[in-house]
Amino acid sequence: MREVNKYRTSQLSEILGVSRDALRYYEEKGIIKPKQTEVNNYREYDLYDIYTLMVTDFYKKRDLSIKEIKRLQAESEIDELEILLEKKAREVEETIRIKEHILQKINETKEFCEDIKKYLNKFSIRKLSLYEIKGEISDFNAFREYPAILENMDLIKEDILSKIMRKFVFDETGFLNHKMYIVEKSETKQKDRHYLEYSNCIYTIVEDGRYQNGEDDIRYKIFDSTMAWANEQGLKPEGVAFANTRLITYCDNMERVFLEIFMPIKEK
Repeated sequence: MREVNKYRTSQLSEILGVSRDALRYYEEKGIIKPKQTEVNNYREYDLYDIYTLMVTDFYKKRDLSIKEIKRLQAESEIDELEILLEKKAREVEETIRIKEHILQKINETKEFCEDIKKYLNKFSIRKLSLYEIKGEISDFNAFREYPAILENMDLIKEDILSKIMRKFVFDETGFLNHKMYIVEKSETKQKDRHYLEYSNCIYTIVEDGRYQNGEDDIRYKIFDSTMAWANEQGLKPEGVAFANTRLITYCDNMERVFLEIFMPIKEK
């Protein structure tokens, strides 16, 4: 009769690289059922336990849950396994798409950190990217209207701040009114939809928030400085400006908010 070797918990951890806590967890879930010695109650694992743990690791690396692995242990036909793996493939592909979108957001924010160093309180000419207008709310602080934003966003991929574009209307005397657009960046236009698109805008980055400005409204300061630069350059604004929040940091528990400002100018 072939001798069946027995292994202690410490030996199994060394053989398979599985922690004691993981072994206890697999035991609690019924994946393995080690025997216990009568003398000192030590757990003893045999070669079938080792093989089961390797199979468990095999399927964990294919994103199966412990519950799914236990179901496979009970009985698993090839066709059923193939269906399960197809389901897992779709889930992983969706996770990859979400992570790629998050990576894009991270890289865009990193790039904006560099832009702050170059363009904070400085002016240049830049194109406003194409944005589809998905709706409106009356004011940034009109929080009871925010469900309208949620209806127009993917809660897994998108954040509320990036969905809000502020529009200011003005003339030579100052601000006339403002509104808050719910927007989505777009690559192409479709019929019967409304978009923001301007080829030439005065562009700058400004800092807002309590740390920099307290409770002051910086709109007028931005307006005066931007209009002064436009006059120096011989540029004529179209009478609208757009602002979106690109970065928030904190100092002394007060927010520092960095805004992008786009003020479209008339073609010469």
